[in-house]
Amino acid sequence: MSRQRRRDPVTGNPPVSASPEVKRRIKRLTYFALPFSLASLALSLVPIESEPWLWFKSAILVIGTVVFVIWITRFSLWQRDEYWRERGRNPKHPERFPEPPSE
Repeated sequence: MSRQRRRDPVTGNPPVSASPEVKRRIKRLTYFALPFSLASLALSLVPIESEPWLWFKSAILVIGTVVFVIWITRFSLWQRDEYWRERGRNPKHPERFPEPPSE
């Protein structure tokens, strides 16, 4: 019995693996996301209710959230730039067509 390979429902092509650069960047995001998630969970479960402790927890959560949002934004912008580079366009101005090669 032959096994059917999964295909993209839109294009009908087999799935394409992510490039090593994409895998590296996602791995770097997960190296931060997992410890931050565990730390925020642990901090939220600690039953200390003093005001300095609440300020400390808030500061840690805010710093971690800001760093994570910055990394996600940079990753998203990098993906957008790679999309336009693959199509031979300038990522900063994709509406402009590339210059024809001079001969």
